[in-house]
Amino acid sequence: MARILDANEKFVGKEPKFSGVINDSELGSTLSWYSQNKKSKDSQKYANDFIKKKLKLDASSVVKTKPPQFGFICRIVANGGVLSEERQKWFDEQVELIREEIAKVQTNIVIEKVKKGPSIQDRIREKANECIGELEGQIDILIDSKFTANVMPFAVMHTLAIKDGQTKFIVDWIKTKRNEFDEVLNTDDKELKEGYSNFSKTEVKKIIAYCDQVILDCQKVSAITTASRKPRKRKAKSPEQLTAKMNFMPEFKELSLTSVKSTDIIGAMSLWVYNTKTRKLGVYHAEDAGGLSVKGSSILNFVESKSMQKKLRKPEQMLPEVLNGGKVFLRNVMESIRAVDSKLTGRINADTILLKVTK
Repeated sequence: MARILDANEKFVGKEPKFSGVINDSELGSTLSWYSQNKKSKDSQKYANDFIKKKLKLDASSVVKTKPPQFGFICRIVANGGVLSEERQKWFDEQVELIREEIAKVQTNIVIEKVKKGPSIQDRIREKANECIGELEGQIDILIDSKFTANVMPFAVMHTLAIKDGQTKFIVDWIKTKRNEFDEVLNTDDKELKEGYSNFSKTEVKKIIAYCDQVILDCQKVSAITTASRKPRKRKAKSPEQLTAKMNFMPEFKELSLTSVKSTDIIGAMSLWVYNTKTRKLGVYHAEDAGGLSVKGSSILNFVESKSMQKKLRKPEQMLPEVLNGGKVFLRNVMESIRAVDSKLTGRINADTILLKVTK
C-alpha cells in the first residue's frame, strides 16, 4: 500500500505525493482530487512534461486528444507514485501509442512539405549555397596558385544571377570565414597558430582581403538589385475620389450663384472662387500643364505668386462679368479691380462658391 508523504494532504487541498505502490482505491481517490482541483489544461501539461522527460519528444499536439485521467496519472507517476502491474501495463501502452502518434504527425508534416515543394526561402538559400560553393572553389584556387590567380567573386555572382535576398546568406558565410582567419592573424594561441602554420602571415592577410572583396561585391549586387527594381505604381485616383471630401458652398441664393462641379477643378488651368462672407473674388492659376488638383478641401499645384484675391465693392455687378467673360477679359479682370490684393492659401471652406474653371 502506498504511503501518503504529507498526512491528510488530500483533504486539506495540497497535491498528493506517494511513496510505494498505489492500490486501486488510493488511485481512484487521488484521480478524484485532481479532477476536482485541476483543469484539462493542467492534465495536458502534465502529460506533455512526462513525455518530454521520458521520450525526449514534444507531445503537445497529441496529448490534447487524451482523456484528463491519463495526464493526471502522468503527474502521479512523476510525483513518486508506483502503479500496480495491471495499471502499469495500461500506462505503458498509452505512452507507446503517443510515440506512434507523434511519429505519424511528423511523417505527415514531411509528406505535406514534399507535396508543396521547396518554399521561396528554400530556393533562395539553395541558390546562395550554390554561390558559396563556387566562392569556396575560388579560395582553393587562390591557395593552390600560391595566391597568384586572379579570382573575381562578382563574376561568380553575376553568372549565377545572385539577387539581393541571397547575398545575406553569402555575407553570413564569408564573415564567419573572415573571423576565423582574422583570429589566426591576431591570436597568441600557439595551438591555433600551429593549425594554420601552412599559411604565412601575408597569405592569411590575402585570404582576409578576399573575404572583404566578397562582402563588397555582395553590397554591389544589392545596390544593382535595388536600382533595377521598378518603383511601385500608385493607383491614380479619379476626380470623384479626389474631391469627395471637399467642403464648399453649393449655392448662394442672394446673388443667384451656383458652384461648378468640384470634379471640374481636376486638371483645370484656373479656378475662380468667391467668398460670400468676405466678398472676395479669387483666382488660382495652375503651376504646370498637369493642371490644378485637390486634397481634402485644399487646392494643389497652383502658382502662389500669380494666385490672388481682392475684395469686391459691388459683387452683384462684377461676378456676372466674370462668369460670362472670355479668356482675354479674365486675364485682366483682377488688375481692373481697385482693391488691395492678398495671397490665396489654397483652403476652400463652406463660405466659398466655386465660381468658374477654365481648361
